[in-house]
Amino acid sequence: MSRPTQKITSALFFLACLLLLSACAGRTAGEHIADMPHWMGGEPEGVPPRPGTPEYDAWTAARGREAARAKNDQPKTDPPKADPPKTAQSK
Repeated sequence: MSRPTQKITSALFFLACLLLLSACAGRTAGEHIADMPHWMGGEPEGVPPRPGTPEYDAWTAARGREAARAKNDQPKTDPPKADPPKTAQSK
């Protein structure tokens, strides 16, 4: 091979490697879908935020407060009254 052909081949190889590495740094298909609205096929409402975001930290803190809250401070309701037993007085 001649010297200019080697330079062109090396440059093309370097460019191909650079393009492949830059594709690795992009967003994944799942991240694109997560940003779509639900009517376009994105994640449904009520899905927790992604770990590592400030919203996730606030969400986990809220879940911790809810878990630590006393569950027995709800008012007690009277049990339903049972119907009187039916007698065999039919004609």
